[in-house]
Amino acid sequence: MAARILLMLALARADMYLNNPRGSNNKLREQSNNVQNANRLFDSQNNAASGYQIGDDCKPACKDGNNNYDVTKEGATKGTMKFYQGSELYIEWHHQHGCGVGHPNLKCQIILQYMSESENANLRDGKARTLLEGIQRERNKGLYTADRQMEENGGATSTRQNPNGNGRRRGNQRNGLECPEERDYYPYWHPSPWHDIAILTNEPEVRCEYYKQESQNVKAKGICSEAAYNNPDACGSNGGQWTETKSWSEPPPDCIGGLQSRDNHNGNIRNGQPQYYLWKIPHHLEGRTVLRIRYNITTGDFRYGSLAHPVEEGAELTGELADSFFMDKRFNDPNPNTRRRSIFKGRPEVPVPLAQDPVADWLNLGGEKWLLQLQVNTNQFGRTFEDRTHSFIVMERPQNAQTQRIVNYNVRGRRGNIVQVYPSVEYDFVPADLSVEVGTLLHFQWAGSDANNNGNAGNGRAGTDRSNLVQMQSRDETIPMPIEKHTLLFDATVNPNDEAGRGLVEKFAYLDQDSIVTCDPEDNDQNSETNCKQLNGASAYFNGGLVEMKHVGEHYVVSTRNNDFSNRSQKATIRVTGVILELYENVLVAAGATVGVLILLYLLAAIWAYRYPGSWLFSSRYRPRILRCCVKQERMMEKIEQRRQIVAQRRKAWAKKSGAYTTDEEGASGEAADMAMPDEKLTWVQSFNRGCKRCGLGENRLTTFLYGLLNLAVFLIGVLSNLSGGFQGSWAYPLAKGGGYSMDLNFAMLVLPTLKSLQTATRRASSSREWIPVDDPINFHITIAGFTFLGAAIHIAAHVVHALSIHNAPTIQRDPLDLMKLSKDEMTSGMSLWHQVFNLQNRCAVLFGLVLTFMMMAILLTAMSCSRRGTNCLTRRLGGFNLFWRVHMSWKFIYLLLLLHAPARLWIWFFFPAIFVMVDRLLLSNHQEMYLTLKQVKLLPRDVIGLSFEVPQGFVYQAGQYILLGWKGEFHPFTLTSAPEESCISVHIRAPNSCDWCSALRKRLTETAPAQAVGDAPKAPKAPQVFEYKKHTLQNSQIVYNVPKVTVMPGGRANVSSAVPTATDKVALPGQVAPPSLPTDSSAPSKPPPLRPEGDPMSKSGESLMSSAAEQLLPPEAVVLQVTGPFGAPAQKVWGFDTLMVVGAGIGVTPFASILRSVQLRAKQRETILRRSRDDPSLEKMVKDLIQVPKKIYFYWICRGQEEFDWFCDLLSAAAEGPAASIVEITLFLTGEHELSTVKKLPCATGQFFGRPNWGRIFKQNRDKHPGEHIGVFLCGSPIIGVELSKQSQKNSDLLGAPNATRFSFFKEHF
Repeated sequence: MAARILLMLALARADMYLNNPRGSNNKLREQSNNVQNANRLFDSQNNAASGYQIGDDCKPACKDGNNNYDVTKEGATKGTMKFYQGSELYIEWHHQHGCGVGHPNLKCQIILQYMSESENANLRDGKARTLLEGIQRERNKGLYTADRQMEENGGATSTRQNPNGNGRRRGNQRNGLECPEERDYYPYWHPSPWHDIAILTNEPEVRCEYYKQESQNVKAKGICSEAAYNNPDACGSNGGQWTETKSWSEPPPDCIGGLQSRDNHNGNIRNGQPQYYLWKIPHHLEGRTVLRIRYNITTGDFRYGSLAHPVEEGAELTGELADSFFMDKRFNDPNPNTRRRSIFKGRPEVPVPLAQDPVADWLNLGGEKWLLQLQVNTNQFGRTFEDRTHSFIVMERPQNAQTQRIVNYNVRGRRGNIVQVYPSVEYDFVPADLSVEVGTLLHFQWAGSDANNNGNAGNGRAGTDRSNLVQMQSRDETIPMPIEKHTLLFDATVNPNDEAGRGLVEKFAYLDQDSIVTCDPEDNDQNSETNCKQLNGASAYFNGGLVEMKHVGEHYVVSTRNNDFSNRSQKATIRVTGVILELYENVLVAAGATVGVLILLYLLAAIWAYRYPGSWLFSSRYRPRILRCCVKQERMMEKIEQRRQIVAQRRKAWAKKSGAYTTDEEGASGEAADMAMPDEKLTWVQSFNRGCKRCGLGENRLTTFLYGLLNLAVFLIGVLSNLSGGFQGSWAYPLAKGGGYSMDLNFAMLVLPTLKSLQTATRRASSSREWIPVDDPINFHITIAGFTFLGAAIHIAAHVVHALSIHNAPTIQRDPLDLMKLSKDEMTSGMSLWHQVFNLQNRCAVLFGLVLTFMMMAILLTAMSCSRRGTNCLTRRLGGFNLFWRVHMSWKFIYLLLLLHAPARLWIWFFFPAIFVMVDRLLLSNHQEMYLTLKQVKLLPRDVIGLSFEVPQGFVYQAGQYILLGWKGEFHPFTLTSAPEESCISVHIRAPNSCDWCSALRKRLTETAPAQAVGDAPKAPKAPQVFEYKKHTLQNSQIVYNVPKVTVMPGGRANVSSAVPTATDKVALPGQVAPPSLPTDSSAPSKPPPLRPEGDPMSKSGESLMSSAAEQLLPPEAVVLQVTGPFGAPAQKVWGFDTLMVVGAGIGVTPFASILRSVQLRAKQRETILRRSRDDPSLEKMVKDLIQVPKKIYFYWICRGQEEFDWFCDLLSAAAEGPAASIVEITLFLTGEHELSTVKKLPCATGQFFGRPNWGRIFKQNRDKHPGEHIGVFLCGSPIIGVELSKQSQKNSDLLGAPNATRFSFFKEHF
């Protein structure tokens, strides 16, 4: 077959040495620094001086009388290391040549594998046998062999690195446990006895997927029954049977990018630390095992596009050409074994191979004068270096340590100074810096040899390895600590007399020498067995067993024998930290802690509510339910009554405060009027604003433009301050941060327009509207939301790109012991998307970001008009406005998640907005939800209902303000149509069937409740019709509910009190009456009200308003209504203008109904007072200042049909009479199609027209009538009308500062 081979080798010797577990480099028990048989078990290609002898367990030493190694001693070569299943083994090595991701000089791979006796019987260290399969099987002749002359009789033992076939050409045969072809090539195409652990490569993004797929861990490998054939085709055609060996059924190897190391630097790679890999020994592994490490390197000469492999014209960069790691026999020299140094001339048709020490005019200078010879040894092309450990035993875990983490703690190195042991290493603990959590079991164990060269430097008996472990106070000290201060093996600070702990300290310090020899304290002979001070009486093998780490802190240890300052150091740090949980454990703990904290807060809230019944926690809505279980009913009723009295006192105090505030506001409105004077001096800000208006930029457009510039500035700040913060300098990261900065700004601003107290306060500032869109806060809220979603789109898209760049980057070698101090880029490189989402080191910011994305999308979708208004069957089925409101109420959780998502910076942005929110909530707490006493329900044409209520105690408002009307747990805004001077409050609600809550309220008040009151079936009444209601108070409760008035007709039949208003009925406009106190002696039903059936829709009404127990006591016809407010609205600014243009469209007349009523009553009050004080000019001026009434009101009402005029016909007629008749000028516009015979003349109207208003003509007329005045233009209605009114206001306004300037200021109502 056309086989391919991986380029793994370099042009120079590049040895690989295992330090822990002890790498043999084919050494066994030779008493020399050099290996005696470099091909005893494998062909390492390493320096002969490397490697460590096999461990001994002689007691005390495997020495004869001449201090020479004695292999016949009991325990010789028996110092076998033993590791537990599932324990963590620190595999440490170093290599001469470089490797790692981004290495500029070479390509490489380091392969870790293991073999066990379960598949390889009689696996031992010293018994040699020949693997005959490699000799019998035909070598793969499709492989690259450069210019090497291959021994054809060697079979698969003949490779480019070993062309002689294990020495068969020279007549001798090597005995080894490996097939050279299997050793040299990875992945191997035939079955191998080795299980793959990990692969470290410099190109993980290119190679890892292939390695994982081709590993025998997951892929079956085939072999022919006729060993001479190495592929299925040749096997079948020659009568053989190709048989596949099953995979090991293990996970694919861990393939990662290695950390970069220097060329020709046989030592540590970073922070003074060697290369290592933390291997968790598989739980299924058992018995004798051996580790193998392979180091494969190559240059880039065979990469397609290199000088040795130039680009071919017309060739596509696919397949083999695109893979710089693979080449085949096309690169072979057609004349092998020439070992030529002749001039390299011409170029064969196949890609050019590098011959042995090629000579050529490489610089293309012309002529033989410029010849250069390259130092190329082709037998080192495709070079593999290898090392193996001595065999070790894998044991089952102890029964008492089945679930605990076990970490192996060992000793590396051999006797000798740095020159004598090189390229091996001197003694040291491994790992020298270990960090584990409390409860971890450390398996202290190490092995040494007694077969070291007796001439090697060291302490204690010559030729022997011994190490002990004692605790010291600091790494820079030498003297061990007294046992009373030990904290590692046991906590002597807590129990210094712990016998087991003291025994461990003695064992680790003296290595059980007293059980082997009789120690002589006076013996100072360095080679004497009784010199226990130098550990001569101990075995070279020590197994300290499992020791649980219990004391949090840093523990420093030292070996007293080998730590010889200025010669060698054997010290280490064992750091014990708190418990480090897995991801799912952290999630469970966090969830449990959250639940616990919430329960604790709930209990604390219950205690607080009980102790302070006047707090909002004791209100009917928020009162903890646990109080009902823990507090007696009598005591609870006392607390409820106590709260009622406290709330009543607060309302009275609030009423006084509100009245004073109203006076201040009216005084401030005079200053607003003065601002319209021609000689007014403008600031540069006002001048700039006015110039923008003249250019067509109105308030909202100007605000949007300026706010967009602010977003752009914040975005640029975010980008520029994070240019170097992304993964490998990714451009996506600063863009994501820029979008994040913009979102910080917008989220900080997003809730501010919705704060009702802030709206009211800003409306009181007459100049605020020049820059702040206080008249349309909802639109400004939507504008901010738009910028928020724009920033979110940039933030999310850029982070997705950034996450993909991390995911597609090479996975860098992990550093679980935190020895290499990896950079942030190295730690995240190659991280899976799943890991990035649940990255605890980043506070699971991505996870919180995903949750925020879904929540924000839900808010966006439910805020759309079709969803909010329920204009299609899907949105109606999902809840319509209810769904919109509930989803929007999740904003608190969104801000909490935002703080969890990015806590480092967001709290700065949220600090001041949070203060505004808190102040708003404190102010709203004064506007508590008060129960309403419903007096009358008027059903008007076109599904409009007018509701009249008694004025709640402490309820003070201004004309043009609005309230939140609550029913069935929902609160909706409605403008007050009553005047503050009246003894009642009223609202008018347009309630078509398309409005779920409004239509449900209309049907409840006009259909179901009246029908239930008399026991009839509900039926739709005809408009106009009036329904009377009366108030009741639930016994032993402050709950106020309303029921229809029932009259008994002749014959005993009950009927609901209702009336159809006649054309002659007019609504009286009473004088100013003080608000009555809330009645407390209302009668209750004469008999217990019947319980509602479970299916009754009102059985769930007001769930958030009262307890379910109290609700069951209400009669079925009861209607519970509540009010919160009042709140400021643009229409309340009418008192700051002498001339008004008031425009109402349809039901949008409601705020102006209140204003016209108030104007009528104020004019009447002023006239009454002035009539009595005509001779007092000062009093007359004071009255006019206190009772402000506009000089002229132009009221324009736009309706589609005549029926809409009937809504407020009585009010308009009354407003056009009396003292205000000369003030109010009413003009009506009918925009629908009508029969002229059906159109009724409105007596109070000065004009009644068909069609839309000509606003250009109207504004021009009013401008001419009121030159030099500041005219207020107010709208409540369609935004389309608002566009034209805003345009005409700007068009007909003079520049500020102009003589006799006329100004139009436009205000619009919006819910």
